[in-house]
Amino acid sequence: MTYQYLKNLKTYNQTIKLLNSDNFAMMVGFFNFVFVQKRHIALNHATIIGYLEDYLYDIHQSDADAYPKSAKEYLDDFVSDKNGYLKKYQGSEDEAMYELTPHTQKVFEFLESLEQREFVGSRTKFNIIFELLEELEFETHLSDAERIAALEDEKREIDEHIAKIQAKEDLRFDSSRIKEHFMLIEEQSRKLKYDFAQIEYNFRELNHRTMVNIANASGAKEGVLDSIFESEEQIRQSDQGKSFFAFWQILTDTQKNEKLSEMLEKLYEIEVIQKFDKYESVKNLKHDLLLHASKITKVSSKLIEQLRRFIDDRVWIENKKILESCKSIEKTALEIKEDAPTGKDFSCMMGSGVRVESVFEKSLYTPKDTTKFLQEIKEEADTVDLESFYNLFYIDEELLQNNINTLLQLHPQVTLQKVIERFPVTKGVSELVAYLSLVQKPSYDAIIQMDQKTKIKICDEHKKERWVLVPKIIITRGEA
Repeated sequence: MTYQYLKNLKTYNQTIKLLNSDNFAMMVGFFNFVFVQKRHIALNHATIIGYLEDYLYDIHQSDADAYPKSAKEYLDDFVSDKNGYLKKYQGSEDEAMYELTPHTQKVFEFLESLEQREFVGSRTKFNIIFELLEELEFETHLSDAERIAALEDEKREIDEHIAKIQAKEDLRFDSSRIKEHFMLIEEQSRKLKYDFAQIEYNFRELNHRTMVNIANASGAKEGVLDSIFESEEQIRQSDQGKSFFAFWQILTDTQKNEKLSEMLEKLYEIEVIQKFDKYESVKNLKHDLLLHASKITKVSSKLIEQLRRFIDDRVWIENKKILESCKSIEKTALEIKEDAPTGKDFSCMMGSGVRVESVFEKSLYTPKDTTKFLQEIKEEADTVDLESFYNLFYIDEELLQNNINTLLQLHPQVTLQKVIERFPVTKGVSELVAYLSLVQKPSYDAIIQMDQKTKIKICDEHKKERWVLVPKIIITRGEA
């Protein structure tokens, strides 16, 4: 950290600029109220303006002269290129959306580190450091014989622990150990959310570079695609990318997901935790992690969408060039029609293996047999049963939506497979398609994993059973 580096850091770093801002208390207080206490990840323009007007009104009750500008003017300051405390972008419904930047989230991380804590758990943190060092040593330095010996020692310790439990020895955590573990869980949960913001920022940078490459592309599509895929591969193969996608695989694993929900529910059944964390700060941890992580996967999906559009545009351009070439050949042929070349090799194509097929090589036309129909009208027509028209079934989407909401009231997130297991499909593929249409509505945050498939059993109106293979779909509660 040289003098010049720190001087530039103080001048240009957005995190430090926010800490040095004259409006620091108002801005950080507002951001904390909306994005931490209210637990919003992104807000549309009308909602955040309403929150900011109410927040400024509360401040003016005690200090009427503070912050004289309007809420919209302050919001414009938050997202300006000069400050960049909030990120503004167009949402799926062409409405401006706002969310915290990684630089602003680092301010929360710094301020939390300054808080005077009633209790600091050092024992658990040291134990974790010790365990990590042991694991590194086990996987990098020990020979196979030493690794086996270490596992045998661990096995003996487990057997001794089992024996003590069977002997009714009291080995459970006291309130001090419980608090230590909880504080570490809470701290790591916050840091994980901040890390997600940085990962999303990196993916958005990749999207920006991709759009620039596509806008400036003038060469063959292979070269542009190579550069785009190389950029994406660099992020996926980076240490940060590997860690995130490994985490995403764990988070979306059904068994681990259910286990995490169960453990978080049981966490707040502990009396010590109920008193220590009255606001239940980590009770919705899984839901929050899914929302943050799904935003990253959506950014990655936008990259794929840009690639698809780029390829479609290139195909259209190439088809247009082919058509223009064909028109040019036709025009030239018409121009030389009266003075056609007499030489046998008037035209040649280097390196081509084109086989010319003569018209006389084709088979002769074979006329088809004419089918004759009787045009007589029978006097005694068959009776048409109109009852079948009254027995047509329809898909009640409101009922299907209630099925999903019923399970979401019990769990923060649920797979489509679980919904159908709880409420079996009785109207065939049409009912399954209705479910797929519902989960893509804004009222839900559906995560569709195309690389993972699940088998779903459906029954039609005739009680005939079938198995349908569909992508794994995880449904979470939509944002309020």
